[in-house]
Amino acid sequence: MWFLRSYIPHEAQMQLKDKVYFIACCFPPFGRGNAITNSCVANYLAEDFSVDVVCMQREDGGLIAYQEDRSLEEALHPQLNVHRIPAANWHGLNIILYALGILPCYYLNWAWRVWRQRTTLFAEPGAVFAVYPVFSDLIVGYLVSRRYGFPLLVDFRDDFSGVMSRGWRRLLRPVYRLLEKRIIHAADRISVTTEALREDLLGRYGLAPDKVEVVYNVVPPIADEGSKSQQQQGPLRVIYAGAMSRVQKPEILLKAYAALLAGDNQWSERLTVDLYGPESPYFSRKIRSLLSEDCSFGGFVPQAEMAQLVQAADIGFFSLSEETYAYATPTKLFDYIEAGVPIVASLPDGAARDIVERHKIGLVADLGDIAGLAACLQEMVENDQLRQQCKANMRSIRDDFRPRRQVDKWCNLLKYMGLESKKSLQREPSLSTDSVVEAAR
Repeated sequence: MWFLRSYIPHEAQMQLKDKVYFIACCFPPFGRGNAITNSCVANYLAEDFSVDVVCMQREDGGLIAYQEDRSLEEALHPQLNVHRIPAANWHGLNIILYALGILPCYYLNWAWRVWRQRTTLFAEPGAVFAVYPVFSDLIVGYLVSRRYGFPLLVDFRDDFSGVMSRGWRRLLRPVYRLLEKRIIHAADRISVTTEALREDLLGRYGLAPDKVEVVYNVVPPIADEGSKSQQQQGPLRVIYAGAMSRVQKPEILLKAYAALLAGDNQWSERLTVDLYGPESPYFSRKIRSLLSEDCSFGGFVPQAEMAQLVQAADIGFFSLSEETYAYATPTKLFDYIEAGVPIVASLPDGAARDIVERHKIGLVADLGDIAGLAACLQEMVENDQLRQQCKANMRSIRDDFRPRRQVDKWCNLLKYMGLESKKSLQREPSLSTDSVVEAAR
C-alpha cells in the first residue's frame, strides 16, 4: 500500500546518543486506556533517555471524540518533550474507509499530518519506538525509520491482524497480515504483551526468538494499600472501571448480580456494584437498562481519582467477550494487582485467565456464564479467608508486574539498538513510585 512503500534509509553512520521518538497517537490529555499506559511508559523512559513524544492533539466534537483527563497530563515527567499534532481534516472519509475495511486505522489523517512535518519532528538521530494500538503509530514509525535509517522498536499491546480479522473483516486477513509482516520485518526489535502472542508471531513470520520480548501491560503505581481502611461498614463493593463496549460486555456483571438478587433479595445488603467509564452508545443500548439502586454508574472519572476508587473497592471485575481476545491481558488486571483488590472475572481460556488462576488472585467464570459468574461473586463475598489469600498472593507477585521492571525491558532493547542511557552521562533524580503517585494527585 502507498503508506508502506519502501524508502531508502540514509547510509551515513549516526551517533544515536539517547534520543527516543515515542510514537503514541493516544496520549494525555486523552482519557482512554492506552493513553494511560502510554503516559506511564513515557514517564519511565524519560528517566533513562531523552524522549520526544509524537501524539495527536485532542479536539472536541467530530465523529470520534474521547474524554479529557487533565490529571494524566499533570502527572507527565517534566523532561518529556511532547509534540501534539492536529489530525488533518478529511471530513470523516478516514472513518468511512476504515468502516469499509479499506483503511486499517481511522487515524491515518493524523499520520498523514505527522509525515508532512517529519523534517521538524525528527530532526536529530534517534530510535523510533512505535506502539500499537493504534496502527497509525506503526505506520509513522515504519516510514520514519525507513526514511532516516533510525532503528525501530515496535510494541504490540494488541494482536493487530487477529483483532482486525473479526467478523466479515476476516476476508481482509491477508491484507492485514501483509501490512503486519512488512512492519515486523522492518523492526529491529519487537515487544508483545504475552508469551502466547510472542509464540504466535515467531511462528507466523519465522522470526529469531531473541527479536521478540514479552513486556506486560503497564499501569501507574499507586500508594501503599496500607492506607486502605481495614474494616468498613455496610455491603462489600465490586467495581468495574473501563470501556463500555462489545469487547468487554461488562453487562454480564449486572446480570450475575441480578441472578443473586433473584435467589435472595437480601443480597443488596451484602454487595453493591459500581461501574465507571465513558457513556458510549454501547452503554446506552446494552447496559443502562440493567442499572438499579444497588448498581450505580459513575461515568468517566479522571485516572487520579479512579485509582483511589479502585483501591477502596473489595472486589475488582473485568471481562473479555470472545475467544478472539484470549491473548489479551487487560490493564484492569494489573490495576487490581497493583491495588491489591481480589478479582472476579468472565474470561476465555487464555493469558489473562492463566495469570488469575495460576497466581490464585481471584475467581474466573467462563464466557457468557451468568450463573457461573454469580457463583464466583457469592464465593468471593462470603469467604473472607479467600479474599485475604488473594490479597496476600497479589502482594507476593506485585513487584514482577510493576512498571519500572517492565519498562526496564524496553530500556534494554533500546540500548541493544545502539542508544546510550543519559544516566551514563549525567545522573538524574529518580522518578520514584512516591513521586509518580504524588504527581498524579
